[in-house]
Amino acid sequence: MAQGDPYARMLKIMQKEGKRLNGFDMEIARVVSIEPLSLAINGQVIESHIFCNGLITSNKDEELSAILEAEENMSAALKAFIKELYKELRVQPGEQVIVQRVKNSFFVCGKVA
Repeated sequence: MAQGDPYARMLKIMQKEGKRLNGFDMEIARVVSIEPLSLAINGQVIESHIFCNGLITSNKDEELSAILEAEENMSAALKAFIKELYKELRVQPGEQVIVQRVKNSFFVCGKVA
């Protein structure tokens, strides 16, 4: 492309900016352990720089049941809903999650159904 061609220069600028502003790829990872949280992506185990806000990484079924049983002003239907929601949000070793990698950080976006 010619240096003086304004269309060629504009195209180069657009390609460069598009590359810089593109989103980050999503990958599927397997949960290796939950305490501490570690993931396997393409056979490589990741143990640090993992951020997981939307899922529960602990196994506290008994604690949750005790808390819900102590609640007197909560309906049985709501208690059942909370228990089911907890089961859906809890991640266990061996399950798959969707991960977005941003440089050296791994953000867990959700469970794979």
